[in-house]
Amino acid sequence: MRALAALLMVGLIILPIQASAASESVWDDAREGVQGGTIGGLSLSLSESATEYSASMDVMELSRVIEVYTATWCTNCVTTEHALDEAIGDTDVVRIHYHRHKFEVEDPFGSNGTEERWESIYGAASTTIGGAPRLAPTTVFDGERLHLGTSSKSDSLLNDYIASLGIGSTHEFEGTMSLSATTSGATTEFSWDLTGMSYRCADDCPTESLTAWLLFVEDSANFPEGSNEVGDYLHVLHDAVQLDGMSGSTAIDVPTAWDGNDMSAILLVDWEVESDILVVDDGYVIPAPGVATLLCMLAALAPLRRKSIPR
Repeated sequence: MRALAALLMVGLIILPIQASAASESVWDDAREGVQGGTIGGLSLSLSESATEYSASMDVMELSRVIEVYTATWCTNCVTTEHALDEAIGDTDVVRIHYHRHKFEVEDPFGSNGTEERWESIYGAASTTIGGAPRLAPTTVFDGERLHLGTSSKSDSLLNDYIASLGIGSTHEFEGTMSLSATTSGATTEFSWDLTGMSYRCADDCPTESLTAWLLFVEDSANFPEGSNEVGDYLHVLHDAVQLDGMSGSTAIDVPTAWDGNDMSAILLVDWEVESDILVVDDGYVIPAPGVATLLCMLAALAPLRRKSIPR
């Protein structure tokens, strides 16, 4: 009887796990082995007419962040970006387009800093999925959900993007983040403050970490030599600088805009929390308490040794 009860309880644990694994999502995890994502979109427009800039915003009111890996020769990128335009519509988002730089012969927009950020955050997942850490086109929503290439997992790439956009960021942080800048000559002093941010939990809070980045994005850059014939490339990321600590100041030489006067500094925050999730060989995801319970149930299945009764 005990064995039958244990079997039933094990089944109750295993069935939801299998059902969860069987339901395929329309995206891949953007951060391999990490429970985390990106908070951000706090932007300063760096025009020549001002020398001081500042912005502060509640974390829950920040724009959604969409990061795209692209190149001026990538014709498939045109397909994915048109689908992305349609999926976004009037949604308030901050788009950041990374352009291929390493071993690049055509695209003039990327830099070592942009490649290093992409590889350090999304390189492992990209390699697992596509075989290389930097593949155009790749689209990432909220630093969490990755879409590689032009093949859809639902009936269309547009619906894949709509589904991913609709999920939203899963972070549990609240409070404010701020960014300010003062320009003097060719150098700009940037100051940031994330100390107003906190993780929302009552007790038994997981260990969390925040890493700040300052990204320099040009709104539009004209490059008629691009072989995919886009011409005006939008949301062009020129450099990515990792910041040290939850608050501080640092002097940075702002990258020169390719053309025009439309450079912005965007503060992003990568977040991570400890995960109690265990992934087993078949891809099933089991919460740690479920694993302990499962082991107890399996132990209950072991045959009991009966004491001999003296005659």
